[in-house]
Amino acid sequence: MLNLILKGSAPYLNNERKFGEKEIDYIMLNLPFLCNYNCLKCCNRFRKHKGGLFKLNKIEKAILKCKKLDARVVVIAGEGEPTLYKNIKKLIRFINKNKLIPYIFTNGSNLNKAMATFLAKNNTTLIINIDSLDEDKYDKYVQKKGAFKNLITNFSITKKIYKNKIYQSGKNKITSLAINLVLNNENYDQIAKIKQFCEDNAVFVVNQPINIGSASKGWGKFNQTKNFNIGKDVSYPLGTLRKGKECSYMRNGISIGSSGKILTCAYALETENFYGDINDDIKLEHKKVMRSVDDFYKQYGKSRCILRHPQYQKFIKFINKNSK
Repeated sequence: MLNLILKGSAPYLNNERKFGEKEIDYIMLNLPFLCNYNCLKCCNRFRKHKGGLFKLNKIEKAILKCKKLDARVVVIAGEGEPTLYKNIKKLIRFINKNKLIPYIFTNGSNLNKAMATFLAKNNTTLIINIDSLDEDKYDKYVQKKGAFKNLITNFSITKKIYKNKIYQSGKNKITSLAINLVLNNENYDQIAKIKQFCEDNAVFVVNQPINIGSASKGWGKFNQTKNFNIGKDVSYPLGTLRKGKECSYMRNGISIGSSGKILTCAYALETENFYGDINDDIKLEHKKVMRSVDDFYKQYGKSRCILRHPQYQKFIKFINKNSK
């Protein structure tokens, strides 16, 4: 039986070139905040950025700068819904033209036939968030009536288009489509159902919740059960190797905020003033990030994901103190 692997994920990249051979594999990129949902689990919240927001030409220069360091994937994580960004098609074309993998986390609301066709044509990997196949629960989680029906329609369209991009590489079956679920005590029993929903076309990944941003209030009330045992039916987090104990997005990548400042992680917006920016030496900034994380781990213990570290708020205070 072939292993289903997502193009651009940590297992995919490690098969192509071992992590550590080059310093930078991932560019974790945030776009100016824009979202059509108000998700209870959102770990981001909009804030004003000193120095203004990243313009398209600056984003492109940053990508090329990282490509010179042998980066392979541009992860567009947010800050909101990437497909709403006015220059998203220009950006995707640019990434693909420069032989990097566009890798987008999306709520799926804009994946109509035209958009899905465009993204597939430009070799874009899609990670679509689906936290429930129950219509009422899904609409409640994103706080938008009718969102579930739109999502299911769009996913059906996208799945058909992306099926043509699946190929075999050795013992692996490579797909460019994934479904991501963030656990809570209402959707835990749907894991098997959503796994079946993916069929053999999409990787299914389950993540533990992050208790920061809006999620610390909204998602928390649905998350009374800690450390769910998700079993072997789903993929490891996409940024983690099967034997890995840390996030390759962070360890082997550089995170750039929507203001152009370097972050610990694309979702760690609180860290935007503790490092340099895209105009600085990327290798040096990456070393600063990892030094701050590793120094913190020495005192408070390791975590696969810095955001999910039980002492994450202490990490913010830790790097704030050490950056002065």
